[in-house]
Amino acid sequence: MPKTYIIPVKSVAQLHSSGSHKFFVATAIVESFPTDLPLTPNIREPNKKVSIFKEIVETLNSAPSKFFDRNNGIKISAYKAKIHKTSSGEEIHVECLEDSEGYTSFGVYDGGHTIAAFSTARTQKIDLTKALVKVEITCGLPEEEVAVNALTANTTSPIDTRSRVNARGGYDFMKRFIDQLEHELDIKYKVAYYQNQSGVPKDPRCSVQHLCKILICLDRVKYDYSSSGRSQHPFSLVVPQFLSPKETERIQKLLPLLPQGLWIERELYKLIEKYITNPAVKGNFNLASISLSGNSLLADGSAFGFKAPAVLSLPIIASMRVFLDNDYQWTLPFDEFKTSVLNKLWERLKSELKAEMGKGNNAIATTLYRQVNFWSSLCNTSLEEKNRILEKMTRDMKTQTVPPVLDLVSK
Repeated sequence: MPKTYIIPVKSVAQLHSSGSHKFFVATAIVESFPTDLPLTPNIREPNKKVSIFKEIVETLNSAPSKFFDRNNGIKISAYKAKIHKTSSGEEIHVECLEDSEGYTSFGVYDGGHTIAAFSTARTQKIDLTKALVKVEITCGLPEEEVAVNALTANTTSPIDTRSRVNARGGYDFMKRFIDQLEHELDIKYKVAYYQNQSGVPKDPRCSVQHLCKILICLDRVKYDYSSSGRSQHPFSLVVPQFLSPKETERIQKLLPLLPQGLWIERELYKLIEKYITNPAVKGNFNLASISLSGNSLLADGSAFGFKAPAVLSLPIIASMRVFLDNDYQWTLPFDEFKTSVLNKLWERLKSELKAEMGKGNNAIATTLYRQVNFWSSLCNTSLEEKNRILEKMTRDMKTQTVPPVLDLVSK
């Protein structure tokens, strides 16, 4: 159902515009401005820790009468907008369709920090009676055009690549896949698709870019461990920008492997936690890059009482691709080998982390994880375990097919 937001104004006008959309400009009254306007089309959520937010609040406090001149204003995409005259002045009624109904193009696409500052100013009892703000409202723009407007309008502070890709719809196919997973597995994933996304932990492991790295590590075709040269392993990870159909197609082919990739990461962290909880030598922590102070949070909601770099699990995940064919299908049922292989890989990783700590190296992202030999050693461990499993399967099959020896000795 559409929801209507009432914005009291000092002045408002509907301007002529090209195309079928309508365009309004207004001088709105800050004191009674609705702060519950949706931020759906905005490329990021407001961050109250950044300087731009603090500067807006300071202007409202120290120079409210100058706010109109010093603030960039608020830009809104609406389904409909109408000007109403009242006994006390004028209002503009802004109608937005609900985000929950699948409408993602209605709401504030620029000015989220400004509206958040209004809420903070009211909480701090700042006098806003003299404060006015510029407002622009467009009605009838297609969703793609609103996304472009949001991307170009938000230039006050740096925008990360993730937010830009999301604003262009680059992650939409991943969102659909994750929604499907949530339905099938009855789990709620916490994935950040843009800056300052509310309801999602700040941990980099909860970023959509980390999920992309997990998938890239399982790219058996691009990173052929059996070939020679530096292209064997994804040790220098670059997240694709999803700006070309080729890159999108590549990730779409890898997406069915995401549940297994997330399982490997979670179970590896459980093994690390078990090792930390029951160390071989009490009081002596000997794993490079892992800290006992802090937490590590995963996209599936798992939490662990140690802090580790997000890259920690990626070589382990990458080495599992020895069980994939060129069509990204598991050559053996994943459930039949996942635990035994992961345990072998963990033992190898643990040994390497201990060795790095012994050398005085604690930043694995700049030392160990940039070494091709390290990635190859983990791959070889997976290959050894794969060969062991296949040999056992062959022996078992031979045992089942050998006919029984008849006892012909007469009694």
